[in-house]
Amino acid sequence: MDKFIVNMDFSVLIFICFLFASQTLAFLDKPDPGVYNPQCVWYGECGPGYNQGKLNCPVNSTTAAPQKLIDADGLRILKTYCPNLYHGDNNSYTCCSGDQLRTFERNLALPEQLLSPCPACYFNFLDSICQVTCSPKQSEFMQANSKYPKPGPSVEGIVGVDVVLTPIYAQGLFDSCKDVQMPSANDKALSVFCGRQAKDCSPFVWLNYMGNTGNGRAPFTINYINSSTPWPSPGGQTLKPFNEQTKRCNETVTGSNDNIGKAKCTCKDCALEKCAPPPKPDAEGRKKFFDSVFGKDMYRQAEIVVERADSQEPIKHYEPPPSIQAINFTSMYDKEFMKQVLKLQQDISRLQATGPTKTVALDDVCIKENGTCIIESPLQYYQNSEPNLDRIKYDEFHIFELDDYLDHFLQCASYEGDRSSSNWSCISVFGNKTFPYVILQGYNATTRNFEKANSFVITFILRVTPGQDNIDVQAWENAFVKYMKTYQNPNMTLSYSPQNEVTQQFDSVVPPEDMSDPGYNVIDDEPEHDSGYNVIDDEPEEELGELDGECVWYGQCGEGWNQGALNCFATNKTKNSPLLNDTEGLRILKRYCPGLYNGDKNTRTCCDTAQLKTMEENLALPDQLLQRCPACYSNFLNEICQMTCSPVQSRFIYANIDAKCPNGSAGPCDGIPSINYVMTNKYANTLYDSCKDVQMPSANDKAMSVFCGRNARDCSPKIWLSYMGNTGNGRAPFPITYNYTDTSMVNPFTNETMYPLNYTNLQCNLTYSNTTDKCSCQDCQSSCAAVPPPPAQKKPFTIIGIDGSSFIVACVFIAFVIFFGTYVICFNIIKKDSLNIGNRDNCSFENISTAGSQQNLINRQISPAEIGTLEKLGLRVEEILTAGFTSWGRLCARNPLIVLLVTIIIFGSLAGGIARYNVTTDPVKLWSSPESTARTEKAYFDQHFGPFYRTEQLIITRPDKTKIVHPYPPPSINSITFSSMFEKEFMHQVLDLQTQVEELTAKFDNETVTLEDICFKPLSPDNNNCTIESVLQFWQNNRTNLDKEVWDEYHIYDLADHFDHFLKCAQSPTSVSDNTRLNMPCLAVYGGPAFPWVVLGGYDEKNYQNATAFVITFVVNNHVNKEDNRKAEAWEAEFIKFIKSYKNPNMTISFSSERSIEDELDRESRSDVWTIVLSYLIMFGYITIALGQFHGLDTILIDSKVTLGLSGVTIVLLSVASSVGFYSYCGVPMTLIIIEVVPFLVLAVGVDNIFILVQTYQRDTRKTGETLEDQVGRVLGIVGPSMLLTSFSESIAFFLGAWTDMPAVREFALYAAMAVFFDFVLQITCFVSLMTIDAKRQEANHFDICCCIKIPKKEKQEKQEGYLYWLVNNYYSHAILTEWVRPIVIVIFVGWFLASVAFACHLTIGLDQALSMPTDSYVLDYFHNLSAYLSVGAPVYFVVPAGHNYLSKSGQNALCGGKGCPQDSLIGQLFRQSQLANYSTIAQPASSWIDDYFDWINSAGNPPCCRLYDNGTFCPATSPDNCTACPFQPQVGGRPSSHDFMHYLPMFLVDNPGLKCAKGGHAAYGAGVNLIKNKTEVGATYFMTYHTPMKTSSDYIKGLKEARIISKNISKAIGAKSEEEEVFAYSVFYVFYEQYLTIVHNTVKNIGICMAAIFVATFILLGFDLVTAIVVFITIMMIIVDIMGMMYLWDITLNALSLVNLVMAIGISVEFCSHIARAFAVSIQPDKVQRAKDALAHMGSSVLSGITLTKLGGIIVLGFAKSQLFQVFYFRMYLGMVVFGASHGLIFLPVLLSYIGPSINKAKLYQHQQKELKEQSRKINYHNDSGDTGVREHYHRTDHDQPPEYSHL
Repeated sequence: MDKFIVNMDFSVLIFICFLFASQTLAFLDKPDPGVYNPQCVWYGECGPGYNQGKLNCPVNSTTAAPQKLIDADGLRILKTYCPNLYHGDNNSYTCCSGDQLRTFERNLALPEQLLSPCPACYFNFLDSICQVTCSPKQSEFMQANSKYPKPGPSVEGIVGVDVVLTPIYAQGLFDSCKDVQMPSANDKALSVFCGRQAKDCSPFVWLNYMGNTGNGRAPFTINYINSSTPWPSPGGQTLKPFNEQTKRCNETVTGSNDNIGKAKCTCKDCALEKCAPPPKPDAEGRKKFFDSVFGKDMYRQAEIVVERADSQEPIKHYEPPPSIQAINFTSMYDKEFMKQVLKLQQDISRLQATGPTKTVALDDVCIKENGTCIIESPLQYYQNSEPNLDRIKYDEFHIFELDDYLDHFLQCASYEGDRSSSNWSCISVFGNKTFPYVILQGYNATTRNFEKANSFVITFILRVTPGQDNIDVQAWENAFVKYMKTYQNPNMTLSYSPQNEVTQQFDSVVPPEDMSDPGYNVIDDEPEHDSGYNVIDDEPEEELGELDGECVWYGQCGEGWNQGALNCFATNKTKNSPLLNDTEGLRILKRYCPGLYNGDKNTRTCCDTAQLKTMEENLALPDQLLQRCPACYSNFLNEICQMTCSPVQSRFIYANIDAKCPNGSAGPCDGIPSINYVMTNKYANTLYDSCKDVQMPSANDKAMSVFCGRNARDCSPKIWLSYMGNTGNGRAPFPITYNYTDTSMVNPFTNETMYPLNYTNLQCNLTYSNTTDKCSCQDCQSSCAAVPPPPAQKKPFTIIGIDGSSFIVACVFIAFVIFFGTYVICFNIIKKDSLNIGNRDNCSFENISTAGSQQNLINRQISPAEIGTLEKLGLRVEEILTAGFTSWGRLCARNPLIVLLVTIIIFGSLAGGIARYNVTTDPVKLWSSPESTARTEKAYFDQHFGPFYRTEQLIITRPDKTKIVHPYPPPSINSITFSSMFEKEFMHQVLDLQTQVEELTAKFDNETVTLEDICFKPLSPDNNNCTIESVLQFWQNNRTNLDKEVWDEYHIYDLADHFDHFLKCAQSPTSVSDNTRLNMPCLAVYGGPAFPWVVLGGYDEKNYQNATAFVITFVVNNHVNKEDNRKAEAWEAEFIKFIKSYKNPNMTISFSSERSIEDELDRESRSDVWTIVLSYLIMFGYITIALGQFHGLDTILIDSKVTLGLSGVTIVLLSVASSVGFYSYCGVPMTLIIIEVVPFLVLAVGVDNIFILVQTYQRDTRKTGETLEDQVGRVLGIVGPSMLLTSFSESIAFFLGAWTDMPAVREFALYAAMAVFFDFVLQITCFVSLMTIDAKRQEANHFDICCCIKIPKKEKQEKQEGYLYWLVNNYYSHAILTEWVRPIVIVIFVGWFLASVAFACHLTIGLDQALSMPTDSYVLDYFHNLSAYLSVGAPVYFVVPAGHNYLSKSGQNALCGGKGCPQDSLIGQLFRQSQLANYSTIAQPASSWIDDYFDWINSAGNPPCCRLYDNGTFCPATSPDNCTACPFQPQVGGRPSSHDFMHYLPMFLVDNPGLKCAKGGHAAYGAGVNLIKNKTEVGATYFMTYHTPMKTSSDYIKGLKEARIISKNISKAIGAKSEEEEVFAYSVFYVFYEQYLTIVHNTVKNIGICMAAIFVATFILLGFDLVTAIVVFITIMMIIVDIMGMMYLWDITLNALSLVNLVMAIGISVEFCSHIARAFAVSIQPDKVQRAKDALAHMGSSVLSGITLTKLGGIIVLGFAKSQLFQVFYFRMYLGMVVFGASHGLIFLPVLLSYIGPSINKAKLYQHQQKELKEQSRKINYHNDSGDTGVREHYHRTDHDQPPEYSHL
């Protein structure tokens, strides 16, 4: 509302009006008429002032003294408005001239209108102005001041004055006026005079606003000074503050005159005057009113209360535009119903009764006022006149209704007078006001919501004489009662009084004339005459002959609006529809108006050939847009033809001779300046209904958006017709006012009866001839088969309201706990007799425990017959592996240098292949297989249509969220709220930013690159402007357009500004005129529309004015060849640099360019390099330290293994480098994932093996006579099979895991498999050799690293177990395997596993693109705002591959959506899917080049779309040249022949759309249709639409799924016979999200393959140990599932990255499990628990110190990475791998093996027993025959030939 007030500088206007006269509000004392001193400040007018006003002349010696006023006109004005200064015609002395007084009077119009309702205010106000302007004592309180700015270089008058007032006077003046109302605006008058809302006004705010030249009205400056004491001016003069007593608003105004008024102000205008409570709108209230007016017992009432009998919807009445507010009236106010009430009232007023002596009429018995009977009725607001009910006032363009009968009613009821712009009278026909509480019932008297009234009250006031019989009154009352009892109207419920006849009987009622009908008119539904109008029932049959009409016009006379022509008034010669003889005219009439054509010699029309040609020219656009729906087009043409040429025009058209001429003059005009077109509501509605759904394929919109001047959804029949008849639409040559009535009406100029046009319009689903088609489903909802509802949304799987998977898992867990708990209890109580129930002597451990059977095996001799085949085979495998690794280890230990040299040469050569490496960074190549559907479709699309555009985008928001209230122009009193984004100054700042971006330049290859060099130009070469999608395109990116405003003639009301323009353009972005007073286009400078859902964000529903973000998109050309994009990339770099450095505190900018993501990924990889390096350094440092086994400080430098540790790390890196080099030789590309993940994996495998190998050697004791080399070989023989087991399992698993379609996963698996294999090879060669060398160094007491330094030999240290081994062996293994801990471990791990199964079922699929960005990336803000403000989805193209037959009708029908096209065509199916947008994700119908082509080639306007030059080449529709129409011969249905189809199609594709031809295909389809074989065939084509907005991965995945389903259905419908012919959907994001369609399948497949490989490898390499293989399989599977459960809880989505990690987790899990499982399998401890402890002690400590602690240190560092990708997919998942792997390998697996581990291999036990027997035999021989020497020799001979010593494990 603030802007409303500010715009009403009209406040100032008033005051300044006075200032025009000499206005300086000096409120002065009344002069003593007898004393005159020279006290003037000015006199007369001198030169121009500000705001087109005049300055007052400074006084001179002649005029210093007040002058006697002798000007007669001046004296009149002084007497009328300044009574305090008027002292008679011969004695009035003033300081103002007659000219000043005349200026004064001219400017009093507005103050008089607004302030005169309160006489006290008006008197005070006038007196203050009069005293300032004319007081003879001006100089006492006012002085001239020359310091104020001058309006021009040379001025003569006073440019400013100082006026001194007392605060008491200023407050009194203000108080008298502050409550005065301004009813027309529903506000106070001071809101106009104060320049702000009245509530924010104060005395001196008011006065200083009036004296400010910036208010647009003041001609000079007035400075008001507030002072209670004399004020010394800077010039040395002392001014006396003016302090006259003012009149209070609740006092009678003394000293006033009739012109000003003397009465007290009413309570509405004066808060001091209390208002009486409003009368109640009921019978009692009416009785009190009538008693007070007519006197009690002096009258009688005949009263009717009318209610509606039928149930009707409320009437939604819209306020005048640009207001979008509506008021709901009850159905009582339906115009037709009110006419029925009027008819009833009129019938009763004509009633006659036969009295005792005479016939009695109402006129004989009523009380009269001004000679007319008093009838109180709502219809009195319309003077009981039906034409007044029909009266409508339009804006000057004749588009919008400014006032109608409902606005008039509210004005009359609310303010007791219509003060709208129409200024219609509210006075009744008997000359008095009509009060709403007398004529209405059912509204709230306090809130005065008269529109809610549910009853009308009609009261006939009858005159009675007290004490007399009043027989005539009784007679008329009886007639009234009889009539009311017989009256019937199904629409009304009536109650009346009196209800019964009086006892005295009179003759029957004499009914009024024409009372046979029910009181309202009915129009037939069907026409009775071929002429196109309907006969009204209430017209007498004999008058039908008089219904023949005449011509209103004939021929053309003079120029009209929009470069059109006016039609001539019909003369006596042409009134009777002359015959049309001209051949050309007959051709046009026959083509467009077949209903008026009666043959070449018998066709009469009210139009000549010139008019017909003009009509043909103006039908170009309707022809192009509406002919796709024959019924609509036929109805539309008939409406135009009836208006233009009907031989009986005068029946439904009349000329409005009072309208202004095109040149603005009042007339008479050269031709008819305006017409009124009368039609029934039904005709208008059915005409609109037949056309409202017609599509405009090129714009993905409805044609009504063009014809209605606003969005089609906001259109209605009346809005459509009003827009077409509005000259502001840029097309109409004269205004056409449409009148809607269902009854006859009177021509207001000729008083002839008119009959509304009421043709029966053809429904759009019907055909008007056998040769035409009905409208398609796309263009006519009635033609559509019922749309099946979308499939019900898949409900979550639940059981009894609980998540199904969780419920099942819970049940399984409960069952497991019961079963396992029962087993544990029975085992402990029954088997182990924990409660001491049985005889302990008979229940020995050997006899009762499960382990007891194994103990018995050990205690008795195994027979070879007991050994099974698999056990023998397992032993043989073990022996081969042990012997092989022992020999290999001995070989490497004896020849370390040779081995190192050979391996370095071999693997160095492999690593050399890195020089040929190729890193794949293209996400498309990473995540989508070249053979995948999406990649194939993308390649096809790029090849035929070019790649999708590059986009540079800004999303601009504003920190200041202050709303802007924009008032609608009067007479509307409403306003609309805009977001702060639309503040004009802010929009200028946005435009500045946009312009600066447009002007950016970049350097590339010594060339200057501008946006114009790289941008997309859809209309090039005709329009070379770049495509910039921006809200500023509504103003054509033009500052002048943005600043345009239109004010009323007084510069008070802002009639149109940028707010109004925006509202119109947002409704209809394709409009060439906004239909406001600005009359500006909405189209962008590049020639296309700026759709609000593309350029705005953050609005609710369709309330675009609430947008909180502007989206500016610069569209840049993209190329398949990456080199061709280098210029664009250079410009984009400058764009990013500029936006990063741009600063504006008023706006917040998020942005992105096409290269942004790639740049940020590159920066991310560089920024986290040091984090990764630190992670590996920590792991390397730990390895080098932890490998050492320290005995004391004096030997720490000898016992350390830094060199060996670094060598082991180097081997890991060399294996990775060799893998990379190997595949580089093979041409397999590398990815960043390989660089980031494979080293981590190989380090895990390698470190684990290094620790096991080194720590086994450190714990091993060299046997007597055994050399170091032999010992190293023996140690490798012990651990080599375990290393082989893990490495071989992982390599095989990864090699098989490469059997996947996802390139990134396949390449990772290949590189990982080869790296693990190479690492294993290097460990059993290089590392064994290095370990031997290091052992020799240590034994020789040489320092580590500085190996040249040696200390003296000390006594040989005994082997130590190591602290970790000691801790695990003596404490941890015992604690974890106690009887009460083991069940708890099983329950916890099984419980978590089952919970993880449930969690894994709910894993989210996808990858939030924001995770791929660094945490400090500007792109993150862009992603966030894109999600928050996105209002449109990605474009989706439905591609028809080359080979489709476009020349056959069936081929065309398979695709098209216009007339004659089936519903299951491509366009038809997409249209139906758009109606199910929430399900199908298709947001709107698709653009259809083939439908637009048919419309283009069939266009019949003048000129038509398809034109040729004389030489046969194409003539564009935009060309002004005089070209000829294409010689096109349409076939049945209007389609071209095969030859014509291909001949004209290339022309269509280069034709730009314009006003003359909107169907040109260049902009919309130039890139969408491939013409092949020298343009003789149609290749691939596409049909484009949009997805709904997509914000999450699930949205994108759903969009891809649904699009493919739709494509399959389309392909099936069009009869595609092979995959090459199938239609496919393409959108730019499909190639990235296709992986998610199969990610679950790929995950299961890859994990399954890897797990199967590990199971088989474990089974074979463990000597065909099935149980151990199963246990390892189960444990690893539990680890993987547990990691997936963690992913769900830690918000890690399932995608290619997490799949790679899951595959890697399988490999790392092998390291945690397989070593311990093998140690258990080969152990020969007495029972499973002891074997588990033994395996945990020997291998668990190495696993813990190796892979577990090594990885934990490095992983924790990753948590500090800047990359969210590292934090989520590496830190979190790696941490999960280590934690779950270690917990399962070191806690769960030993416990599980203690329960279900395999039994001891009998073959191994037998071998062990045989060995022990030999040992015992040797010991006996030793004691009997020989000493130690024999034993030593024995060992020397046999140690290397013996089976492995399992006891050492």
